[in-house]
Amino acid sequence: GLSIMDLGSGAGRDVYVLAQLAGKNGSVTGIDMTQEQIDVAIQHKGYHAEKFGFANVDFKQGYIESLDKVGLADNSFDVIVSNCVVNLSPDKEAVLREAYRTLKPGGEMYF
Repeated sequence: GLSIMDLGSGAGRDVYVLAQLAGKNGSVTGIDMTQEQIDVAIQHKGYHAEKFGFANVDFKQGYIESLDKVGLADNSFDVIVSNCVVNLSPDKEAVLREAYRTLKPGGEMYF
């Protein structure tokens, strides 16, 4: 299965869609800077696990410019996605540097 990260995951909608693409042996990690959004996303974990059969998601509160501070190791993800939040970052270079650091060799980023 794929290891996927969603930068700026918000309430988790894209994370739950990606969970189905990652498959039961894959995983999806959502990153958002606001704990309130993370809390909303976590509230829906049980529903999605029951409805779709995938309990392969995790959510972390943190900044996309400093993924190391939320404990994300080098070469951790096959795919990184971001639905427009990169545009909102005051330090886009740091975001791309962290994305590159956390992507596995041959990994891909979509935004």
